[in-house]
Amino acid sequence: MAKLRHLAILTHQPEKLADFYKKVFELKEMYRTKNGSVHLSDGEVNLAILNATDPKEPGHAAGMYHFGFHVDDAEVVAQRIQELHPEGAPKARPKGTSYAETRGSDPDGNLFDISTWGWGEKLLPKEKGG
Repeated sequence: MAKLRHLAILTHQPEKLADFYKKVFELKEMYRTKNGSVHLSDGEVNLAILNATDPKEPGHAAGMYHFGFHVDDAEVVAQRIQELHPEGAPKARPKGTSYAETRGSDPDGNLFDISTWGWGEKLLPKEKGG
């Protein structure tokens, strides 16, 4: 069974939003990107506060951006998606991505990341595209 382990919010005020979640919910800061995005965690789930003024994938409105599943076998999951919704088949994430190896979409166009690595304290290793 896949485990929901990642949510991403696209915002024009990543520092303020990250500070809010750290102070209110006591989330721990895990990682900060060069463009000002901040990754937080409660130890199980990663909450990415993504900088909308410098997004990796422009064209998305501020708000919920994508979510991610930690899976045991990405190929099995990709095959299931291919069978049910070929247009949403996972594609490799850009080199230097923090955590997920691929990103797909559901029939409504909602984006999701797929990772065999997860969203813990360690970033995706270079040999997996990190």
